[in-house]
Amino acid sequence: MSDALSIASDLGFSIPPPPSSTQEEDLQNLSTTTGDKSDNLIKVLRELTVAQRKIADLHVELQGRKDNKNVAYLTHVSEMEKKIESLAMITAILKDVIQNKDRIIARLQQPYSLDCIPVEAEYQKQFLELLLKAASDYGALTASVADFQWSQNFRELPTIWGEMLRPIPVALESCTRYFEAMTAMRETFAIL
Repeated sequence: MSDALSIASDLGFSIPPPPSSTQEEDLQNLSTTTGDKSDNLIKVLRELTVAQRKIADLHVELQGRKDNKNVAYLTHVSEMEKKIESLAMITAILKDVIQNKDRIIARLQQPYSLDCIPVEAEYQKQFLELLLKAASDYGALTASVADFQWSQNFRELPTIWGEMLRPIPVALESCTRYFEAMTAMRETFAIL
């Protein structure tokens, strides 16, 4: 009650002092003149209380919306679908690991070498022979790979290929004649 009286005095309403026996008569006289003021005071206090409740409700709603905004992306449908998909993928991986745990343990217990090429046991001898041939023919293999890459990058029509290859036999004949001439000169120098 004292809070209501202090709010009323802040709003400009006059607050009578507590009634005494001599003042009761004055109070009755005042009640007829201040009856309208006290009714107005009560009305204003009720409106103030309603406004305070609305403000409190709005504050609670605003706080709830702020909280929802902060966590809305976590509960959005697309985010939940992404989480479900990732959980399904992780579950599938874990099931595979559980089903193949004996094979995984056996593989992990084997020594590992970075220089190792896994080859089935029945093909190891042929693989070794192939590897030795490849090592001896490394230069030829490198040239073949370079030729193959060049032919892959060459995107001209076959008619252009013919025009480009036409001077090669003439050049080979010229080289052969020069070689024969050089051989004849060597023989001549050897005789002298």
